[in-house]
Amino acid sequence: MRRFIGAGFWLACACLALGQAVSERVGVVAAGNNLAVRPEPCSTNTLGTLPSGIDGAVQGVSQSCGGLTWLPARWANGLHGWVATGAGGVEYLAPLAGQGVFPNVAAPLAYPVRVGPNASALNVRTGPGTEFSILTTKSAGATGWAIEAFNNTAANIVWWKIRWDDGVVGWSAEGVRGAGIYLSLAGQPRPKATLYLQVLGATGIEVQVLPADLNIGASNVLLPATLVYLTGERVQLTAPEYAPNGARFTRWVVNGESFPRRTLTLYAGQVSQITLIYSPRTPQTEEQFLRSLLAPWRQGQVWLPSTYDSHAGNNPEYAVDFNRLSSARATCPYYNGFLQDCNEPMLASHAGRVYTRAQSGCTGYGNYAVVVSNVRPSGAGSNTYLATIYGHLNYFLAPNGAYVEAGAPIGRLGSTGSSTGPHLHYEIRQVTVSGGTLTLGARLQVLNNPRIRLSGQPLQVSFSCPISGLGYGGPAITGTAPAISLPANIEPPCTPYNCPGGLTDGLDGLPDFEPSRCEGELPDTLTLYLSDVNGDGCVDDADLLQVLMRFGDACDSGEDITWDGVVDDADLLQVLMDFGQGCDGAH
Repeated sequence: MRRFIGAGFWLACACLALGQAVSERVGVVAAGNNLAVRPEPCSTNTLGTLPSGIDGAVQGVSQSCGGLTWLPARWANGLHGWVATGAGGVEYLAPLAGQGVFPNVAAPLAYPVRVGPNASALNVRTGPGTEFSILTTKSAGATGWAIEAFNNTAANIVWWKIRWDDGVVGWSAEGVRGAGIYLSLAGQPRPKATLYLQVLGATGIEVQVLPADLNIGASNVLLPATLVYLTGERVQLTAPEYAPNGARFTRWVVNGESFPRRTLTLYAGQVSQITLIYSPRTPQTEEQFLRSLLAPWRQGQVWLPSTYDSHAGNNPEYAVDFNRLSSARATCPYYNGFLQDCNEPMLASHAGRVYTRAQSGCTGYGNYAVVVSNVRPSGAGSNTYLATIYGHLNYFLAPNGAYVEAGAPIGRLGSTGSSTGPHLHYEIRQVTVSGGTLTLGARLQVLNNPRIRLSGQPLQVSFSCPISGLGYGGPAITGTAPAISLPANIEPPCTPYNCPGGLTDGLDGLPDFEPSRCEGELPDTLTLYLSDVNGDGCVDDADLLQVLMRFGDACDSGEDITWDGVVDDADLLQVLMDFGQGCDGAH
């Protein structure tokens, strides 16, 4: 406890004494306006004067001289020297929250504060400045916890974010130069604990918080959020069972450790990384999955489906090529003209994990992506799922192994691999997960299958409608995915990346009179190693390093090889078990 200095100090009722520890903050109250700074105690020489409301930091132990108590301090106006703490029963200084001197005041701890001594009422605002609106007004003696400082250099004022004892959270001024100190330290500071909350698999999640924290001060908090508590305080967080998008609660992850109950109780430590994980709502059956697929391009665009006799290993209805149209027609040949579709963003038809690869030597599908759902095919085993494949991509837009929502951008269209020009090759397959491998298996009939819809539209071709350069065409499919924010390109391993002729995004909308199709295929079965974290076809040091760098994180990314939501020992072990796989040639 700080030792009390002088008699009749305003905060005596709080049993708090003006500090003597080096760096403790003090401020000049109204009664001390024009306080003299002297080179030593009792000196008649003056180094300068201090206006009321200015702050400083104690630089040593107090001394008594001439019946007064003197403190050495440095002040916000640059003066360094000794000041009298009071005279004749009148105090000149008040203890302040925080560390440092304006304009470098910081809040490494949580500080109990009280309105006064020079404010009979103190405004609480929505932000650190008089330009922000007033939430409420606190009368003299009101108390709370100050957790964050803002140095307003334009007005020479320190503002504090405070959770008041009645639950209000807002910003108040520490004092005003020439007027005095409005906000004083009222007790011993305490360590503060910060909880960083995020959510995976859903958006718009509000969690119940008990008790309300010092930063937000609400009983229901929208994620992501940063909560601040006194260290050691007992905190209870309750997640809703279902998210607004229908996703269901799975677990909490705290500093890498999983907790399966919706109500999480913990004692606040200095820093906690807390992740709330939801399993996104997906179709429960194969039928629902096939009927709810999203057309993998942007809203309003129309694309022509086509196939040819030798497609998909002489099974032309088991794969489809798409080319972008300038406009469509209802009858054969189903188009009025084609548009250049090089570098068009391709979108995920459904939610799932996306795996990005390039075929060896840039053959076959070149740069391709596999989006794996959690929907199991009818009659399949527990580790078999439905997936979609997107071939001949130019660049990837999603990291390998990341979880994506339906409509999320996964890559830009190109002509990598065996291809006559830019187009999208699209398949639906069964995939099997076993240990650290993902095996692409049987194709599903994607064309002329009454069970399949793309954005609610039948996916058909007419074998009585030949189209030069493509094979056979069918009714165009219109995109329904809303506008999206496109991430930066992620350079894939297959080169060259540019489409034939060097066309780029800047030439979007140019006519392309040569629609394109595949000339090569993926094998009927193909095994990918999930431990190939960076997707370059080789499980090596780079993959091991990525897992080590994310170790302990709760995430939906390629480093979470085992799909359990946490990068942990199991993922590290899988990389070590698969080390060297694929390094004699890319997958």
